[in-house]
Amino acid sequence: MRKELMDEYRSLNCFIKGGAPDMLIRKYQPSDCPRLAELFYQTVHEVNKQDYTKEQLNAWATGEVDLNAWNHSFLEHYTLVAVEGDEILGFGDIDETGYLDRLYVHKDHQREGIASRLCGKLEAHVSGNIRTHASITAKPFFQNRGYKIIKEQQVERRGILLTNFVMELEKKWEKPAEEKNLMKKVIVIGSPGAGKSTFSRKLRAVTGLPLYHLDMIWHKPDRTNISREELVQEQKKIMENQSWIIDGNYLSTMELRLENCDTIFLLDYPLEVCLAGAKARIGTKREDIPWLETEFDEEFRQWILDFPKDQLPVIYQLLEKYGQNRNVHIFRSRDAAENYLKENFSQNKKDDSI
Repeated sequence: MRKELMDEYRSLNCFIKGGAPDMLIRKYQPSDCPRLAELFYQTVHEVNKQDYTKEQLNAWATGEVDLNAWNHSFLEHYTLVAVEGDEILGFGDIDETGYLDRLYVHKDHQREGIASRLCGKLEAHVSGNIRTHASITAKPFFQNRGYKIIKEQQVERRGILLTNFVMELEKKWEKPAEEKNLMKKVIVIGSPGAGKSTFSRKLRAVTGLPLYHLDMIWHKPDRTNISREELVQEQKKIMENQSWIIDGNYLSTMELRLENCDTIFLLDYPLEVCLAGAKARIGTKREDIPWLETEFDEEFRQWILDFPKDQLPVIYQLLEKYGQNRNVHIFRSRDAAENYLKENFSQNKKDDSI
């Protein structure tokens, strides 16, 4: 992708550099336990000091963890560890009931998308709703992911009271099949490379709704683009119709679509899935972009790497604002998206050429 196009993309999508591209997320190993305990202590005392007193922090994280008990709980739970080389960047664990027990990121690696990636994998591990007890500091993170506050509470640690929040994530895509009869105005959003256009075409095939790709509207065949004002006007024209599917992010105009849609699909897939998806489509003729991509542009790759920390939190904030009276479906894996289509549209299935 040429530099001038990336400049335009930045202005439309709030593009910011950053991230931890070499990070690996793996399953917990018992040898990790002492280092996780140390990370827990350092993170609580550094990151949470903005919201809790020193006395509260000392009661919360004493530095004297029962390693045997922690190791036992990590092994009983589904526990993941984020690493880069020999460094542990963060960890999290969830039990089979959907209780997300711990989620901590190294104090020196905050706001790099690590918590989002860990949390996404933990959430995908269970089928039902997810509940957690979030600190004052962590509450905005979980709200951005779609969690609702059930209640505020005071918990006692070594005779000291601390405030936290019982929060729950409802997996809203598990809705009755009759919802499809109400689906008329749809937007599909998510990371580049997640397969938004592919999912949109499949949705078109089973619903018969007309599909519009924002990339085809924004880009011209000569690789120049229309203006932002023209992009807004084109979307307004589409939304004058009684039914549509609009595929694409374009964060600066997303609120316009959210205000007018009745159904939202967010593809929140792991970073490695999105990178592989973007790479796999190189050399393939597509209906959602007016030219043939011949290489995996490095700036576009970096954009994908930055998406979980730079754009995804903003999208979740917008869903919090607009999702109350709309059908919101958040998929954490391709299998979840495929299962939704099979379970809700098996009788409507048409021949799909994708």
